[in-house]
Amino acid sequence: MAHDEFSLIRQWTSRSNGQEGDGLTVGLGDDAAVFTPAPEMEVVACCDAMVETIHFLKKTMNPSDIGYKAVMSNVSDVAAMGGYARYALVSIAVPPQWTPKECQQIYDGIYHACELYGVRVIGGDTVSAPDALHLSVTVLGEVEKGRAIRRSQAAVGQIVFVTGHVGSSAAGLHLLLQQQDAGSIPPEWRELACAHQRPQAQVMAGRLLLASKACSSLNDVSDGLASELWEIAEASQVAITVDPQQIPIREDVRAYASHINKDPLDWAFYGGEDYQLVGTLEASRVDEVAKQFAANDIPFSVIGRVEAQAQAKVPSLSLLREGVQIPLPKAGFNHFGQRG
Repeated sequence: MAHDEFSLIRQWTSRSNGQEGDGLTVGLGDDAAVFTPAPEMEVVACCDAMVETIHFLKKTMNPSDIGYKAVMSNVSDVAAMGGYARYALVSIAVPPQWTPKECQQIYDGIYHACELYGVRVIGGDTVSAPDALHLSVTVLGEVEKGRAIRRSQAAVGQIVFVTGHVGSSAAGLHLLLQQQDAGSIPPEWRELACAHQRPQAQVMAGRLLLASKACSSLNDVSDGLASELWEIAEASQVAITVDPQQIPIREDVRAYASHINKDPLDWAFYGGEDYQLVGTLEASRVDEVAKQFAANDIPFSVIGRVEAQAQAKVPSLSLLREGVQIPLPKAGFNHFGQRG
């Protein structure tokens, strides 16, 4: 960092004015922040890191998109437990090739996401890095005591659902990697780029599922639908069967996939970063929950069932094609190498 790093930090975080209240006892400006959860609530804590060349490229994400996504992905993790985010801690390691203006734009994206999801930045750290930019965001949220929805309670006979659409972000990433610059994207594909750069956390969906008391397990689609379903299957020790014809994929994603001779299901199952919610519900409550989602204009799709295991205590994930179960590989984004 340059010799005036403290003035830069003050500039980047100027919108965190340290005001207290609403549970915040000590805000930004002291060695640490202090807050009190609302009565009858528990704290939900999560942390995500974004590393240049691993999680993003300047070609596919502008600085404000990076900041936005770093906050939003954490908000999504809280939503996947039925909670809502309240506070954020932001740590950034800046290499020499990143300018103060670009860093300011990162914080612009951070504060845009915070404003969108009702989050306050209450601290963090800023250091220098030798080569690539590192951005880490910790979010502290709340959920009703003893009510957090976990991955481990799926049971035989329950249905599997997903909110919204999947595969859109991966399609957008593929599109962005093919372009010389964002301005060269054809108009009919621009929403795909937006799906990758500015996905939305499904906070309302998570709250509706918590309130319904019908949702037994929940996950957010960050590493791909297959990866998230495998996590539920393993945590719950169940077998999950999915109908590929019921996977909700947007029409522009299907059109772009056809244009490049690609199966859109590959993006849906293995692309990730859609940040929709996938989970299991009591079968008798599906219609009731679907009506609640429809009343709030949130797409809701039943995509499969939790089945009896063929082998005792051996979790599995399968596609059902024309009555035949086909094992779906455990794959998705791997931070330490490649898909697998």
